[in-house]
Amino acid sequence: MRTESALSVAVRLAVKDLTVELRRPHELLSIIAFTLSSVVVSSFSWKAVLGLDPVVISATLWVIVYFASILALTTSFAREVDRGTIDGLRSLPCPPYAVLVGKMVYGVVTLFIVLASLLASSLFFMNLDASALPALLVVFALGAVDFALMGSIMSAVLMYSEGKNLLLAFLFFPVSVPVLLPGIQAGAKVLSGAGLASVVPELRLLLAFMLAVVAVSVTLFKEIFLE
Repeated sequence: MRTESALSVAVRLAVKDLTVELRRPHELLSIIAFTLSSVVVSSFSWKAVLGLDPVVISATLWVIVYFASILALTTSFAREVDRGTIDGLRSLPCPPYAVLVGKMVYGVVTLFIVLASLLASSLFFMNLDASALPALLVVFALGAVDFALMGSIMSAVLMYSEGKNLLLAFLFFPVSVPVLLPGIQAGAKVLSGAGLASVVPELRLLLAFMLAVVAVSVTLFKEIFLE
């Protein structure tokens, strides 16, 4: 019964955050605008290279997702502190990890929206092969989930820090390397014409890292959140 209650609270928190985001969509729209402008600039700047090397295309897309993740996840817990609602979250009759799961779900949905705009614009401006889109979507979706999990726990760690935006940008890169390296390799293989079966090793690495982040986050979040 406790697990069901925790899941229900997590879903309600995620829906609440998404509702607030849609009522004041300027932050989400600014992230989408950054994504689209990055794709356009990359297309115009590296057009000759992009036509030759799938690794460059994959790396470009992953760098855009990386910076979009920082923009999207920085305010996850900081917004609650600024509004004075963080104590209300602490007083909820549920395990602390339910709050973290709710923030993670919110981050995943937000990044999926950004990812959809990224891949859709890349089809037009970077001339991606539409047949590679399903496999590419699987690779980037798994990476986006990893980024959302990491960003949520790091946002909780830094929610009371001065200059939290800058700190998150610095600290997010080292923990993102285990996602970026296999993600870029998998994306390059898919863009080279390989099927989804060829990137199973990279997908396993992304999944293993996701499970590790979940285990560490659930273990440490109670101490971070209730301090």
